[in-house]
Amino acid sequence: MLEAAEMLLPFLLVALSPIAGYRIAAGSFPRGLLAAQPAVRLARIGKWHPIDTLAARENAAFGPFGFMASLLVGLLLNVPVRTAEYLMAVPALRDDAPEWANRLLVIATVDVVVMNFFYMVCFVMALRAIPLFPRMLLFAWTVDIALQFAIARHAAGSDLPVPVIGALQSLIEGNIQKVLISAFVWLPYLILSDRVNVTFRQRMRLTAS
Repeated sequence: MLEAAEMLLPFLLVALSPIAGYRIAAGSFPRGLLAAQPAVRLARIGKWHPIDTLAARENAAFGPFGFMASLLVGLLLNVPVRTAEYLMAVPALRDDAPEWANRLLVIATVDVVVMNFFYMVCFVMALRAIPLFPRMLLFAWTVDIALQFAIARHAAGSDLPVPVIGALQSLIEGNIQKVLISAFVWLPYLILSDRVNVTFRQRMRLTAS
């Protein structure tokens, strides 16, 4: 019984992490919350003028619609994709499994649990128009890449079999490429989009008179 519980625990944590992310984010940012804007602006490209919260919410560009909906779908799809990759790469281990296999299970589980949690938090923040969403997404991307480098560094200094190192390297490279592609595609949109600026920064583009 205890052995079965230990075998199932990593998979249970992976399954619960997006649920925990959703519940915590939903509780922290209830529907209709009028969240304050950050004191310091990071997105300074373009010319904008501020609008009040109610004007922003009444604007036709407010809300997670149009192209922004694709970003939300992508955030949500990150969870099953990362989980599926984890399930294919990491089998359940018995007590007599080698030490390197147990270490690999732990670091792979931590990676998926952390990123499923953060991507679900980002999804809820975007869905509920929380001003800190763009920064939270940038933070999640940074954490994702940092975890991949940490895993690669651990693998380089361990006694993992050569075939396992090769498969792990391919998985890490794939994860980093996905994050970099996402950042390359979405960062310009997050900075310059009228919808993003109305929804999350409560400002509108200045038009030439």
